[in-house]
Amino acid sequence: MLTIRTPHSTFRTLPKPTLQERFQELNAASSRDAAALAAQGKRAGLWGLCFAPFLTFVRSYLWQGEWRHGIAGLVTALFTAYGVFVRYAKLWEHHHAKTPAAPPPQP
Repeated sequence: MLTIRTPHSTFRTLPKPTLQERFQELNAASSRDAAALAAQGKRAGLWGLCFAPFLTFVRSYLWQGEWRHGIAGLVTALFTAYGVFVRYAKLWEHHHAKTPAAPPPQP
């Protein structure tokens, strides 16, 4: 649960987003991030597609202590790593997308 302080009450607890909401946000954020990386001239390679998600999982699950939260922590760490993978997959797709050929001029 997310707890926030509001001006008229001491604390208010918000429900955690559902997986569907998290996937929708991940899709939008990964598209924005991939476009920003492409604009900077970055390219996706083996590092971004394989090693960066793995290291992100290790950092989240072990170093940031998600393992303490049981299955919820495992899901959070996997979701975080998946987000990195999707960002780099979209960046790779951006650079390797086939641009449609222009139709031949009509005589």
